[in-house]
Amino acid sequence: MSDITNAYNNSSRPLKHHEELYLPPHLRELKTARNRSKKGWQRFRDPASKNLFNRAQARFRNAMSEFNQSMYISQNEQLNIYDGTLWRRTKRLKSKRSEIPQLKNPGTNLPSHTDLEKAEIIADHLESQFTPNDFGDPNTERTVEKSIREFKNEIRTSKFKKVQPSEIICFMKHIKINKAPGIDSLQIIC
Repeated sequence: MSDITNAYNNSSRPLKHHEELYLPPHLRELKTARNRSKKGWQRFRDPASKNLFNRAQARFRNAMSEFNQSMYISQNEQLNIYDGTLWRRTKRLKSKRSEIPQLKNPGTNLPSHTDLEKAEIIADHLESQFTPNDFGDPNTERTVEKSIREFKNEIRTSKFKKVQPSEIICFMKHIKINKAPGIDSLQIIC
């Protein structure tokens, strides 16, 4: 039994001191009614039970949003400039926060919990990043080196026909003036 409890404690995020698992009694009753109506709809699958479930879900959702709003308002009313709570809340609201995903072991795809596991995952990742590439078959390497050498030693012959200045002038006369400038940012002026 203790192994299961330890595994549960290691896999779950611990509650912080300001967090509570608290719902007022009227919200608990609405949640229970919603869950019962959901169970009835899943059992019978008739439109009437679906309608009851939708109504219970809407009542619960509205009550939860009202509860959260009232909690937010009460927390904001308790802010004080003298003990610094107002400025801490302002700083938290103004700063951009990006959520960092949990480190996962690439082999098992399970999240890491201890500092030792996290250090091992980072060390393995860095080790895999800084190892030289495996070149594979030596015959393929020789073929690639040979083709590169032949390309460098190859005599370059122009396979393109020569262009006359009159052809360039004719092309420039027929080009669109309202065309956007290219990568060189040159405007077309004729």
